Amino acid sequence: MNHSPKHVFITGGASGIGLQLAREYVGSGSPVTLFDIQPTEAALEALSAIPGGGPVRAFRMDVSDPASVRDAFSEAAAAEAPDLVVNCAGICLAAPFEATDDEAYARIIEINLLGSRHVAAAALPHLRAGSQLALIASMAGLVGCYGYSAYCASKYGVVGLAEVLRIELAPRGVAVSVVCPPEVETPMIEEERKNRPKQTATMKKMAGTLPVDYAVAQIRRGIDQRRFMIIPGKRARMLSLTNRLLPGSFTRWLASFLAAR
Repeated sequence: MNHSPKHVFITGGASGIGLQLAREYVGSGSPVTLFDIQPTEAALEALSAIPGGGPVRAFRMDVSDPASVRDAFSEAAAAEAPDLVVNCAGICLAAPFEATDDEAYARIIEINLLGSRHVAAAALPHLRAGSQLALIASMAGLVGCYGYSAYCASKYGVVGLAEVLRIELAPRGVAVSVVCPPEVETPMIEEERKNRPKQTATMKKMAGTLPVDYAVAQIRRGIDQRRFMIIPGKRARMLSLTNRLLPGSFTRWLASFLAAR
């Protein structure tokens, strides 16, 4: 596993998986640049306090605005191009399809799927041979879940986008990874739990819930090994394997059974 310092760009780096991943790389001495629409002062303070850590800075970015992404990346890469770009920016909504209005549905797609596209498009001019792009998707991009019509649609799209980018960027020597974690203990999930349907909570037990530090340690390992598909957590990997080996028949039956309880 390669833990040598590399210049890392992380979108959605002010909290959750993005912030924990920043801690991992800063702690290894890597220069890290955060991008987020949220305030980053607290994240910068926490990361700068890591003993022996690499330098850290932050830029404001709205991943739903392609011009914002291009401008932020161009400014950040002016001094040094990134070796690794990780798109962690995303939002979630757990609600039945009929309870999800037009605006809410479109917003999920705009940030999670189109945001991933905007990040990839803005990153590519700065990625050299040997560099890497990692997109955070979800187990909800591999297996359907009650209440996740918009979220699943967006994350299935991210997985498909990553599949195509992996093929197209290979001749340029740029590696692509897609990360499909189960539920991870982050502020986004804490907020979701306040209003999500009970069926959503029940079905999520299939893949389990991971502490953020444990999940991110496995994500970091997969990225460092330049693996394409990264699924942290044994239960999540088993669910993915079952879904592939049994062409979805078993997981669809189990999902329907759990949703009906």
